[in-house]
Amino acid sequence: MRKWSCGLIVLMILCMAGLSLDVLAQQPEARPVSIRGIKGGKAATPQYSLLKSQATARTRNWFQILTQYDTAPEWMEELTFTYYVLARDKQATQRTQVLFRGEVTYVTIQKGRHMSDMYLHPSTIARYGEVEAMAVLVTFKGQLVAMESQPASQQRWWEQLAPVDGFILNRMETPFAMIDFDVYEAIKPRWVGGR
Repeated sequence: MRKWSCGLIVLMILCMAGLSLDVLAQQPEARPVSIRGIKGGKAATPQYSLLKSQATARTRNWFQILTQYDTAPEWMEELTFTYYVLARDKQATQRTQVLFRGEVTYVTIQKGRHMSDMYLHPSTIARYGEVEAMAVLVTFKGQLVAMESQPASQQRWWEQLAPVDGFILNRMETPFAMIDFDVYEAIKPRWVGGR
């Protein structure tokens, strides 16, 4: 009886181990990038002064889109973030919408927590209206690996309008370039690799 009990226990352990291995084998591979959140809001132009007697202009408000994300691989050579911003001119008689698109590629990204940000110039906001929605799509080696929109939506609303390029700026194209420089990943210059 004792041999039979021991054999049954061993069989149960082996079955459970086999089940555990099957469950693990069915688990999807860890995603290389996961987005923790995307948010947007006003960001006042940073003021730099070289001389105390230098006159300062009035501070204007940019629109900042900030994405927090995690990377799983130990190193990633490149990650491309494509941003979409939907603005609506509330003062226009027909309440026109415009969809802006901007792209930034980061290089040599180490495993861990990161941030990405892009900006709309104050004049763009004044001319085209308030931001209604924003989205970010992250590609790695040409494959879409993460996507998020604010407000959250199951629809890909950014595919409904023709996007306008050139208005969403990466931080190196703005006065924010030197703020918290070490918090952000290195940006691949547009002229490298035909960009």
